[in-house]
Amino acid sequence: MVIVIFLLIMIILGLGTYLFFMKQELKKITQSIYEMKCSDSNLLIHQSISSKELNVLILEVNQLYQEMKKKEIFFGQQNKSLRKMMMNISHDLRTPLTSALGYIDIVLNSNLSKEEKEKELKIIEERLKRLEELISSFFDFSQIIFKRDSIPKQEENLIALLEEAIAHSYEDYQREKRQILFHRETTKIKIYSSHKLIIRIFDNLIGNALKHGKGSLEIIVDQRKKTQIIFQNKLKTDHLAVDRIFEEFYTEDISRTKGSTGLGLAIAKEFMEQLGGKIWAKKEGDYLKIILEFPFDEKK
Repeated sequence: MVIVIFLLIMIILGLGTYLFFMKQELKKITQSIYEMKCSDSNLLIHQSISSKELNVLILEVNQLYQEMKKKEIFFGQQNKSLRKMMMNISHDLRTPLTSALGYIDIVLNSNLSKEEKEKELKIIEERLKRLEELISSFFDFSQIIFKRDSIPKQEENLIALLEEAIAHSYEDYQREKRQILFHRETTKIKIYSSHKLIIRIFDNLIGNALKHGKGSLEIIVDQRKKTQIIFQNKLKTDHLAVDRIFEEFYTEDISRTKGSTGLGLAIAKEFMEQLGGKIWAKKEGDYLKIILEFPFDEKK
């Protein structure tokens, strides 16, 4: 009987000691959580006593904290990008608008000949078309960011879509005394995709080459392994960060010199990914190659 009482006392003392240390450990964990919440440090909670249950709790809290930190960093970067975007939008919209208003003032308040007025009005028209293009790009990009609806698809001929996009820019290239050279070995490649998005991708790439390239633009259809479309043109500048050209509002070197928003390639990339395809770029000498890889989605 004495032995039983002794064992019970020892068990009670053991449990009391365990509960005491457990209470102290919980206080430390609570203090650590408070410090994590109030500071910008990346310190995690560490366990002082061996306990499977506490170990699971600490692991979950640490993982939750790390996820919160990642989101905090992500949203901080997004906020920074948003501020930069607003500054770029303000600058890009103001430039053609201010220019157009200046020419309007000249037409209204100067004694110009009919020929001179027509020349000034032509410039005003070009500035307003540029403004329209910018607004359209911003609208498209906002749709990409805030709207993620399913994309209607149908059977399309990829070659015909390329020919349609080339026709859109044919006169622009002619005015610059440049050419679009289209290399393909077939007249039909069937894919199940979105006519509207693919045309916009091609238009953006062809327009980008016109603004920032020189000489002829070569469009090559490569079907040796997968269906790839290669847009190849000579660059005007050697200072192109190829790994950044698909970033929203990339403004180094090529973008600001022509008043571009830098959205064209960002939109093309987003649309390609929405269609299940791939897009990447590489620089070979003074040539830029942008490669598109299309999936063959079957109609369901």
